[in-house]
Amino acid sequence: MMDFIIFGITDNAVMIFGAFTGYEVEKYLPKRFQLGALMPIVGAGLGNTVSDFAGGLMAGNMALAIGTGIGCLIGLAVIPVLARFITPISE
Repeated sequence: MMDFIIFGITDNAVMIFGAFTGYEVEKYLPKRFQLGALMPIVGAGLGNTVSDFAGGLMAGNMALAIGTGIGCLIGLAVIPVLARFITPISE
């Protein structure tokens, strides 16, 4: 139970830090992976992956860290498929 509490605290702390500072994970990707209008979606997914992985590490549970990190990366594979059929909402 304590692993999950520590995971949740760390996961949200990383996300909140990024939101407050405006830190953008996607700007560190190579140009060929930068998908224009989809970058905020990719950045959000990568940020979630990093915060989930960090949460598992801080909880001292390597299986949790690796499992959620891989799961998040697999989930990112849906972005190009959805982008083909759905136009992201823009301002």
